[in-house]
Amino acid sequence: MSTSLTPPRPAWRTGLLAAALLCALVLVLHGSALQAGWRWDDGTHLFNVTQYTPWSVFLDPEVTRAVSGNQLAPWNLFIYQLNTSLFGLRPQLFYLHHLLSLAAAALALYLLLRQWLSPWRALLPATLLLLGAPAFHMAQQLMVGHYIDGLTFACLALWAYVRAVRLGQWRWALLAAVFYLLSTLCKEVYVPWIALTLFVPLPAGSPPGWLARWRYALPSVAVALGYAVVRIQVFEGAGGYHSSALTGWHDLPGVLTTVARMLTEGLLGAGAPGLVAATLCLVCAVASLAAQPAQARLRAALGMAAAATVVVFPLLFVARPGFEWMLHARILWVPWVSLCVLWCLPWPRHLARWHVAALLVFSAAAAHQAWVQRQHDRPIEAMFDAHYGFVLQPPAGQALLPAEFNSPGYLTAVTMGAHVARQRLAPATAHPAPALVRQEPADAAERTRILVWQEGCRCLTPLGDLPPAQQQAALQSQLGNQAFAIPLRRPLPYIANAQGGAIDTITVVGQQVRLTGWTPTIGPGRKLFITGFDEVPLVEIASVQRPDVASQMQRPDMLGAGFEATLSFSSAQAAQTASTELCAVAPGHLPGQQHQFLLLPIAGSKQCQGVLMPAATRHR
Repeated sequence: MSTSLTPPRPAWRTGLLAAALLCALVLVLHGSALQAGWRWDDGTHLFNVTQYTPWSVFLDPEVTRAVSGNQLAPWNLFIYQLNTSLFGLRPQLFYLHHLLSLAAAALALYLLLRQWLSPWRALLPATLLLLGAPAFHMAQQLMVGHYIDGLTFACLALWAYVRAVRLGQWRWALLAAVFYLLSTLCKEVYVPWIALTLFVPLPAGSPPGWLARWRYALPSVAVALGYAVVRIQVFEGAGGYHSSALTGWHDLPGVLTTVARMLTEGLLGAGAPGLVAATLCLVCAVASLAAQPAQARLRAALGMAAAATVVVFPLLFVARPGFEWMLHARILWVPWVSLCVLWCLPWPRHLARWHVAALLVFSAAAAHQAWVQRQHDRPIEAMFDAHYGFVLQPPAGQALLPAEFNSPGYLTAVTMGAHVARQRLAPATAHPAPALVRQEPADAAERTRILVWQEGCRCLTPLGDLPPAQQQAALQSQLGNQAFAIPLRRPLPYIANAQGGAIDTITVVGQQVRLTGWTPTIGPGRKLFITGFDEVPLVEIASVQRPDVASQMQRPDMLGAGFEATLSFSSAQAAQTASTELCAVAPGHLPGQQHQFLLLPIAGSKQCQGVLMPAATRHR
């Protein structure tokens, strides 16, 4: 029977089948996330859920800046607020929502491409999206859900815009603007997508010329302009807080080289396989242009150039030498989307078999890199699962010596944040406080009761079971006296939850700035973070006994709370400037403060009050 006699499958049935296939693929590839616990910044976000209401996250610039950090991304905390209202504190249901969001992003990409492609051809990029290293990395991290939702909204924005132009209806243009607005509130990497609105190819039968494009793009362009105004207001400038890798034109060659390496190795793997797969991507782009009619090639080339700009531009500001892209593979999410779409573009008919062969090589390289990414991520995920597990269900008679990861005090802060959030969200239930090590163990028996993270078994093991040298190294990493100089852009971000301790004196002696004061420190371990300057000075710190502090706080274990820190700058002018601008914070040690970073107020000055988190808008 001729296939022309077979009735076409209704569009909604085809879409439903695609959705089912993508959901099944997500569960097969990433279903292990349903067994995961809290990880990474989850504890901080859960704590912020107890601090701020959903509407204040979007409408109060101070709260928005506080919870979004370096970027305008209030949707991130909103996801946690939504999930806690629906699921309480059951991480498995959070992850179920997370995986459904991943499937929705793939489906939104499919729906966008269906306006030009057949169902199976449009399904190819959506499938590749779920097979890449960024997807395997992000499926296991709740805190990157806003990247995933942002892709869903960005694709739906383009889908609605194309329908507006084709049908000549303003309602679709307005819907496109709404979706685009939501995508920008998810993550700033989607803000440049406004360029795609003007260069995306239109399906056959669309009105010719640029007038229709511009008319129906106006609502989205208005959103982009309004976003820029709000962004500048919230962050008091166009830039973020972290130092940028791109400070001028002279940095561009090195940054572009780093970006190229990140894209090649991060998405397709290092060495020859990754290089071959990356070369095939370039071949794919050229072949796709060759397949276009001669009069359409320039327009197609402009579209590809716009897409490449949208993909690469955000990376220019983070691609510094030494950047650990495997630890932050989420930043490769949008570049991966673009590569997936590239492979659904048509090739000349006589190269069809070569297209299939090249696609297989590309897919094999991407799948291998996804496997490499998983091997990199699994030990880190196990470490978070173990630490969160201990803090939320502390074993009787045992204490935790938290590992130092990402930054000093990070694991302690995020895990204890989850503990405090659970106390606030379920106050009627008893939640025993975990014991954290703050003092040197007195004897071998005490060392046996202390648990410490071990990479070899990917588990918490008794400290006393380790060789003596490893025991001391683990204790020193947690209990050592350390100070860190961190340059941050002004205005300084909200980096302190409350005030604690004090800076008593700031003295400038030549090229040095000397600080004296005290921190709410139990035992010998102190991590002091000093910021507020552009230059990174050398920092030395020493403990000082403060019997006055121990007496005032009625805690003999705070006798060593005092400190003297010396910052050595390159010039006397730099030292003098820093002395009037610096701020210092320290992780809290006292009960109830273990999740907090505390601002050290400067005697006789209020110059650092701006780093304090804004007052809570959610009242318990």
